[in-house]
Amino acid sequence: MNPHATAAAVAARNDRGSGGALRGHVRGGRWVLVSFALVVVVAAGCEGPPLPRRTVLPPAPAGATIEELAPGGSLPLPPPVSEVPIDLDATGQGRSVTGRVIARAFSRDDAADGDALVSAQRCVYRVELAVPEVLGSKHASLGALSAELYVDVSEDRLRARFVGAGWPVEAGSEVRLRADRPGVYVFDRDGGRPLVAGGLAPWFEGGPTTAAGPTISVRRDPTRRGSGVPGGLLCALIAEWSGEPREAVLRRCEGAAPLTFRVGPWRAERTADVPIQLPRRLLRADEADPPRPIGQASSRAFLEPTALTRITPLMRARGSLDEAAAPETADGLELVNDSDARVLVVVEGTAIGWVDAARRGTFRGLLPARYRVSGLSPLGLVVMRPRGVVVPGSTILGDGRAARE
Repeated sequence: MNPHATAAAVAARNDRGSGGALRGHVRGGRWVLVSFALVVVVAAGCEGPPLPRRTVLPPAPAGATIEELAPGGSLPLPPPVSEVPIDLDATGQGRSVTGRVIARAFSRDDAADGDALVSAQRCVYRVELAVPEVLGSKHASLGALSAELYVDVSEDRLRARFVGAGWPVEAGSEVRLRADRPGVYVFDRDGGRPLVAGGLAPWFEGGPTTAAGPTISVRRDPTRRGSGVPGGLLCALIAEWSGEPREAVLRRCEGAAPLTFRVGPWRAERTADVPIQLPRRLLRADEADPPRPIGQASSRAFLEPTALTRITPLMRARGSLDEAAAPETADGLELVNDSDARVLVVVEGTAIGWVDAARRGTFRGLLPARYRVSGLSPLGLVVMRPRGVVVPGSTILGDGRAARE
């Protein structure tokens, strides 16, 4: 057998296996040198683009460890409830940060003290305000208002924080609850205090609630049923929020954080869900380790003035409207809340902000025109049906039940 022919045949096979890049160039004993060149070329060609930079995740609380998720299923870790930034200057009107009064809880939560690690879930819910059709939601020229709810929940403790400008309570307000005690502990603009069972509903409402309470619904997560993953206390939060007995709502979650839920006009969808381990003290449900102080205001705009300019009015204004406007309201819409609870202000089907009971607020940015203005309570009760109001100008919300100062 001719050794040169055999070498050529081997080289040809090697060429075919390598895509034939050197086919027809092997000649006799030079196949070794060519093959070596092939290895060098292939090795050089294997050098791909640089690896993408790793995402830097927010730091976990001191002493915490975070469980790794399966490859391809990881999400950026949302910050812990205790580290969520607090917005103090959304509108700049009537705000101040003053000394807070932090009252003691009805029962101290010393059982949850210490640095022993406990398994928990860190959930983030994107929450939208659904304006009822009767208030003209079909006329809305802006998208639905949204905010976020950050939750750290274990088998027996929960902390939740209201994040973003789209809530009828101050951003950064925090709710703490425990499985073995009814009621909650809240931190808000006034400081911290315990609330009895069902007391979270009038707190959110900014005044007394109706006997019927808001509509609530829960969509369970079928993948978590019986999994042992903590999260069922989300339904305890929903119960306290709506003023319903816990026992009537807890079974809806079946021990796991729901995919979606609804409390009155607020519709929440889970967008992040990460297993973590936390020092037990970071889930205490009393006044220990309060969050940062929260700015105070008696009214707040959900939207910046530049966004309000995009609301389509009912009727464009004539030149005489500016001349007829009072000087103190010539640059916006002034609203007086003459009811006994907080009111969400709705203009042409879009919620633009809120005003506390027996207070007034001015919302700037609307173009001079006539608008349909209405009012909605935070838990979904219609306070005022649409009424034509000229901007610049003012109107009264509510039914005259506000306490006079």
